[in-house]
Amino acid sequence: MLGKLFGGATAFPRARGVWKDIERRGVLIYDDPVVIHCYTTTALGSSESNLAALVDFCRDLGRETHQGEIGLVIDNTYWAITDFGRD
Repeated sequence: MLGKLFGGATAFPRARGVWKDIERRGVLIYDDPVVIHCYTTTALGSSESNLAALVDFCRDLGRETHQGEIGLVIDNTYWAITDFGRD
């Protein structure tokens, strides 16, 4: 998907992470996330159709992998995708 829309992507080996699960009284959850970097041009990265496809992909990914959140950083802004339904 990222190669098709933006020209390519690289997934790094599993990272080590921790996050606070507010719904479970702030218990710390340790996990092994996969970090993906995707660099692209301004034109491809700001295309409304590409961004819509990216959000759909992230929603599918979150739903299929039972995530609480999929995080994106676009132009130094963090976007948290937590609604894995479709509009």
